[in-house]
Amino acid sequence: MLSTVFAAEAQFRLDSASRAREHAILGSIREHDEAITALAAAARTPIAVRRAVTWPRPIGVRLDLADSAAVCAPA
Repeated sequence: MLSTVFAAEAQFRLDSASRAREHAILGSIREHDEAITALAAAARTPIAVRRAVTWPRPIGVRLDLADSAAVCAPA
């Protein structure tokens, strides 16, 4: 009778340890998946593009403010 109880207790400890390892592995996998999802979400987040206040003009072109048309600069 004592050996039956001992065997049952040993099996319970073995099952408990196996279950604890499986829960730890599943938790690790879940954390890994959440980290991958967070990285993917961060990559999809649009980054604010800083626009230049002025834009480059070709050399030799100036803006004539009188008639507001671009004309070539005199050589």
